[in-house]
Amino acid sequence: MKKLLSLLFITAATVAIAQPGGKKGTPKMAPTLEPGYYVTAKGDTVKGEIQTNPDNEGDLYKQINFKAPGTPKVVVITTKKAKAYGFGNNHFMLYSADASNEVYMRYLAKGRLNFMEVKYPTTFAGADIIAAKYYIQDSKADEENRELRDMKELNEKFYKKELKPYMKDQAMIWSDMDKFVFKPEAVANSVREYNRMYE
Repeated sequence: MKKLLSLLFITAATVAIAQPGGKKGTPKMAPTLEPGYYVTAKGDTVKGEIQTNPDNEGDLYKQINFKAPGTPKVVVITTKKAKAYGFGNNHFMLYSADASNEVYMRYLAKGRLNFMEVKYPTTFAGADIIAAKYYIQDSKADEENRELRDMKELNEKFYKKELKPYMKDQAMIWSDMDKFVFKPEAVANSVREYNRMYE
């Protein structure tokens, strides 16, 4: 029995010493690159590959890891250099709440109504988490309702009430939404249904 316990302790010590750098932490995945693009501040579109799995999911909303065709290096493209980017079915646009706070917002639904998401790192009950905020915009609101053209952050508790001015002319879509539970994909589906009426 003593030999078995000794063997277990030696094995455990060897495994602990063999860990890279002897540090605890989350292992990093190899970069996954997908064909994508970004739009420069001047409006030019640059095609290449974008890393879709940064170490922190919130980085997708702050910067782009981009690889140009024929180059071996992945370079960081900041919000100062790109006003939009995308890969696969994911499309992001630059949003500036104020001069010092520029982020990328991801389209969950795009058309007359734009339903957007921003993710960011924060803490909850002492643990690091990625949280999200959601925004709505009527890109074609008439002059009488021009305030709807501005990006508005949705309060998840009262989101249905806040969406009413955006969908008032399609009351059936708005009334079918669950007023108690905010589900981003369900809201995105309703916004897509609304947008189809105006294609």
